[in-house]
Amino acid sequence: MREEPRLVAGRLEASLRIPDAAPLGIAVVSHPLPTHGGTMRNPLVAAIARSLAAAGLSVLRFNFRGVGESTGEWTGGVAEVDDLALAITEARAIAPGLPLALSGFSFGAVTTLRWLASGGHADAVALVGVPLRSVAFQPHELPPVPDGTFIVAAELDQFGTADELRAAYPRARIATMPGVDHFFGRRHNEVGSLVAGEIATALGLPGQDASRIKHQASNRLTLP
Repeated sequence: MREEPRLVAGRLEASLRIPDAAPLGIAVVSHPLPTHGGTMRNPLVAAIARSLAAAGLSVLRFNFRGVGESTGEWTGGVAEVDDLALAITEARAIAPGLPLALSGFSFGAVTTLRWLASGGHADAVALVGVPLRSVAFQPHELPPVPDGTFIVAAELDQFGTADELRAAYPRARIATMPGVDHFFGRRHNEVGSLVAGEIATALGLPGQDASRIKHQASNRLTLP
């Protein structure tokens, strides 16, 4: 597999990971909170991208406005939804006619939910670390979480434990990673494998043993 730099809409720094074989779809992965060091190079975001590419998808990561080489200013999550929309438009142009998957970690997960709430549609969605509280530990006003949404949650997440998330969104499908906080410690590759397995299953990717991909992390996860 290879990776190449991209520029989305002439202003958003991005990177496209391309699998060795012909891509079976394309995924857009969104990074955590920019004001606290979140970028498309975040280790967990990178692990998700690697796992998705190994499952046969091209993977587009990008920096939100004001991060890295992306132009623009931070708006607290409002205009950042437009950044995601531009990245999705770019992904669809890269892979016309192929299925689209979305993933995001923390702020990236919330931004993905906001884009979906605005009327957006993807063929598969798998989120990680959806925060119920802000970095100031105040309650978040989150967008709706569609029924059946797959979320990987940390058991000890300081911004909303897995149990709290399950109580808040009983109709979501929440996988618990035990013994870790919001940053998932050394479990990044396991989280990436679980996200890739979920997306491979949702897309029905031919030639992909999605159950095997998901099993790689199953002994460390508590599934509802």
